[in-house]
Amino acid sequence: MDLNDEDSWLYPIELKGPDGHKGEDQRTIHMPEGKDRLFCVTDSVMYPPPPDRADHPLHSHEHQAGWEVFFVDSGGMDLYIHGIKTYVAPGSLIHLQPYEEHGMTFRAPTKYRGFMHGIPNSDNAPVIADLRAKEPDALQNPEFPMSRIWGGDFHSREAPLWKEVPPEECSCVRNINRPMAAFELDGVTMKMISARWENGGLCEMWAAEMEKGFTVESDRYPVHLELYYVTAGQVKFTVFDEEFTAGPECVVKIPKLARFTITALTDSVIYDVGGLPRWYAYLQDRASILANDAERAKDPETFKELREKFGVQLFRR
Repeated sequence: MDLNDEDSWLYPIELKGPDGHKGEDQRTIHMPEGKDRLFCVTDSVMYPPPPDRADHPLHSHEHQAGWEVFFVDSGGMDLYIHGIKTYVAPGSLIHLQPYEEHGMTFRAPTKYRGFMHGIPNSDNAPVIADLRAKEPDALQNPEFPMSRIWGGDFHSREAPLWKEVPPEECSCVRNINRPMAAFELDGVTMKMISARWENGGLCEMWAAEMEKGFTVESDRYPVHLELYYVTAGQVKFTVFDEEFTAGPECVVKIPKLARFTITALTDSVIYDVGGLPRWYAYLQDRASILANDAERAKDPETFKELREKFGVQLFRR
């Protein structure tokens, strides 16, 4: 799913303020799945306030359910959170948990790609799209039941008090160059961007920096869905007997039980945004065995069993 291709967009809408200024072009890319509402993907272009509106209000708010990760892929934004303000440059992302008050202002039109779970409002995307087709300005109507239609999970807060700090001092701003953990393997470096304990225990996010020619394949019958986001390079996927190449700003969804391989055609970066495998536990225990138990490390069954234990579906022959 190429995020810049309109064929990948579900339910595109414009969001405007009371003064008619457009704040966001928003489109759903993938609806959430399962009881934990995983794999929700959105693609937005966020707009700065009008040049003559220096006093444009900052919509500080919190959510009481759901986790959000947004890639800032172009433009740039100021994030207000935890009493601080910081600039988030393209190439970074923000990780937001329930009850974290936050607000944003955008310095230029900004590609703002969301990967989230547990969000309660996404079920209404299809009906809102239908309504907008009939009444394009419905969301600007003061009678529109905004709080109820969005599941009651958008809670306004007062304008924040803040001091300005560099992004390195804001725990919510993540960058591949400042991983929470990193493991160098043959042909790939795995970097942890968000941890399972930060996501209600449901998932974790990793970036894989792959060298040209690196190839990995799945189990014969992988039991859980995989969701990836390519941010650099060209990556070839083979799913069953279908072969395709994904480049930057492409999301790749691979269904359960679909055997697949991933090959880096160039030096590439790909994020595991589905986050179901327990990569952190697997890579830690793998490193421990390699360092401390040479006899077990010689047995290929050791790491096969470890992969099965932690739900890691990928391996190299």
